[in-house]
Amino acid sequence: MRNASKNLGGGGCRNVSSIVIDVLDVCSLPEKVKAAEALFPEEHIDILVNSAGILSQNDFLDMSEQEYDNIMNINAKGTFFMSQAAAKNMIENRVHGHILNVTSSSALRPAWTPYQMSKWAVRGLTLGMADRLLPYDIIVNAIAPGPTATPMLGKNQGDIIYNDVCPAKRYAMPSEIAALATFMVSDLGNMIVGDTFYITGGSGTITLHG
Repeated sequence: MRNASKNLGGGGCRNVSSIVIDVLDVCSLPEKVKAAEALFPEEHIDILVNSAGILSQNDFLDMSEQEYDNIMNINAKGTFFMSQAAAKNMIENRVHGHILNVTSSSALRPAWTPYQMSKWAVRGLTLGMADRLLPYDIIVNAIAPGPTATPMLGKNQGDIIYNDVCPAKRYAMPSEIAALATFMVSDLGNMIVGDTFYITGGSGTITLHG
């Protein structure tokens, strides 16, 4: 976390602050949200991006209960309760806010791993939260990347991003995902409600492979 903050600060972002949040420690989340809002001059939070997530390492026939629980707890349960804590804070402070869930093109595929199941769950949760929170002027949507050149997929800065399985023949770049996310949590995205924007290079949208 400290390295991420340092890298953002070195990349031209000013006033970068950080706080460590364990989304599995549900009871601590309201306190963490309060601590996070104190980091900003406005002393409130109006944007939450739920990006905590882990991948499956084994397939359906080799999946253990522990791995299943770890993935579902972080990807689905963590998103639910982190959103709950942030939404309550926004409502209490009467803040016009945005919540953006990071799902995946895997939410369009047959779900035979807990990772895919968790992303199906987040897609449904996005619709439900959008319906429940819109009366409070909180806009909820999701962004669904396909294969992206990040360390999660073994890609580091400077690596070749060619991907012969994806229809676009390359991995998406983190900067492309960030640009779309920035638009969605801005006021330009206020009329996008309960939607999922796919940025996959065709993976999962025009083909189930990749």
